[in-house]
Formats: sequence, C-alpha cells, structure tokens
Amino acid sequence: MKKLIDFLKENKISFEENVDGKRLCSFRVGGRAALVIKPADTAEIKALFGFLKNCEIRYILLGKGSNVVISDMGFDGAVILLSEIKSWSVDYDKLSIGAGASLSNAASVAQSFGLSGLEFAHGIPGSVGGGIYMNAGAYGGEICQVLSSCECYDTDTDEVVHLNNFDMGFAYRHSILQERKNLIVLRATFGLTVSDLREVRDRMDVLRAQRLEKQPLEYPSAGSTFKRPEGYFAAKLIDDAGLKGYTVGGAQVSDKHAGFVINRGGATASDIKQLVDYIQKTVKEKFNVSLECEIEFVE
Repeated sequence: MKKLIDFLKENKISFEENVDGKRLCSFRVGGRAALVIKPADTAEIKALFGFLKNCEIRYILLGKGSNVVISDMGFDGAVILLSEIKSWSVDYDKLSIGAGASLSNAASVAQSFGLSGLEFAHGIPGSVGGGIYMNAGAYGGEICQVLSSCECYDTDTDEVVHLNNFDMGFAYRHSILQERKNLIVLRATFGLTVSDLREVRDRMDVLRAQRLEKQPLEYPSAGSTFKRPEGYFAAKLIDDAGLKGYTVGGAQVSDKHAGFVINRGGATASDIKQLVDYIQKTVKEKFNVSLECEIEFVE
C-alpha cells in the first residue's frame, strides 16, 4: 500500500487515507476504507491501473455508492471513486457526460437544453456509470432506452474502447459490464429527443412528486432493494409477507414503500445484510419466490 501511495503522490493523483465508509455509500453505513483514490481523467485512470496490474492490492470501483454497502469491518484495499469524471457537453440531441456525474445531474442538464428522455433518471440515487452497469430504470424508463454509446477503459488491454447500445447486452437491471469486469465506463452519450424545456421540467416535477409521495426519500437507502421477480412485484411480496416496518437494529423495511430497506438511524452494514437475508428467506418460504438483491455487499 505504501508503494501505491508513493505512486499517487508522484503522479499527483488525488487520494485520501482511512476514509469513513459512511461517506462512500448512500446507506451511510460501513467501516473505514484504507485508501480512496479519485482519478480526474482517462490519463490518470490508465496510469493507476498500469500500476495496479503489478501489485496485489484489492480494489473496488464506486460512483455514488448507491448500490454498495461496505462491511462494518471496513475495506483494507483501495476504493477508486469516479466522481471527478463528470464533465458534459451537448450536441443538438446528444448529451455526452462523464461516468461519475449523478443521473439526476444528467437529467437536469438534458432538461436545461430542452432534451427529453432522461426524466425518469432524475431521482435515481446513482451515477451515470453505475446506472449503465445496472441498466437503471424507474417509472417506465431505462438507461437502455436512451444510451447511444459509451466509452470504456479496458484494464486488460490498456485501451479505450467504444461500445454501442447493442454491445451492452442490456436486460432488466443488467448489462455486459456485470460479466466483463475489465471494462470501466468513462463516458456515456445519450440520444435524446428535442422538446420544450418547460414540458421536460413539468414531467420531471410530476415524477418527483410521485417519488416524494410514495418513497421514503427522507431516509438513507439504496433505492429499490430488490430486482423485480418475473411475474411479481417485490414490494407487494414483502408487504404480503407482513414485513412492512420490520426492523433489524437501525435498518427497516420502509412502512411507506416495502420495496425499500432504509437506515432509520444508527444502522450498520450488518443490520442491512441481516434484514435483506431475512426478507429473502421469508418471501421464499411464504411464496416460493426468490428475491434477488440489487445491493452489492463488500467485505
């Protein structure tokens, strides 16, 4: 780790040591990360991974940390944050934006230019890169419907590659990136529709009002906790199982929307994991339906 820190200093790549995990994920839980690295551009990413190839330091990639929970024991490796890669540009009906930008910011930029298509993304608590990785969606919209292409760094070949929508292998809450861990999204280009900026804003406002009414946005969470099982709705299954409001430590099945596990205050990563496991076990026993968690637990 000392050699890595010396490398970062020598190459002027931003980093922090001993970082509270609560700063890194939207659940606001988790132990300390030994090292958090914040590359500013593609050159720094290439240099960083060139170094990491020759050492045995564990690392994870994070954008906004909206689908990740770091163990209460912390993470003894390096967390690579892409949050600094967030610049954007607009060319008629195309929005190009860095992977570290928030999906909400991408939607707001599109709206400011009168571009429609990303309204659904305005309230999703994640980054552009994370949204592509998960094919994030809400209210009938999904990333796969608007992504034209993305620029990725291939850690195996040390090359920047460009993938189109077809290349991404999109499916429900899935992209090829979940299998090809060597690909890191750097930038996305969204193909949108020219519209009236006030009409786009109105649609965003309507969706925001629905979220405020139906979702527990006042508490830290990862958004929807489970993927939608085929033929069912996760929230209804959890509600029908009598689990709305069920609590483990500071973690709770929201009594406002059973599809959300929330941090009511003082929750630990262990509380969240135990609650998720209990929900899955109970729903399986009662309805013989397996709920797949969207959250990745990092030990």
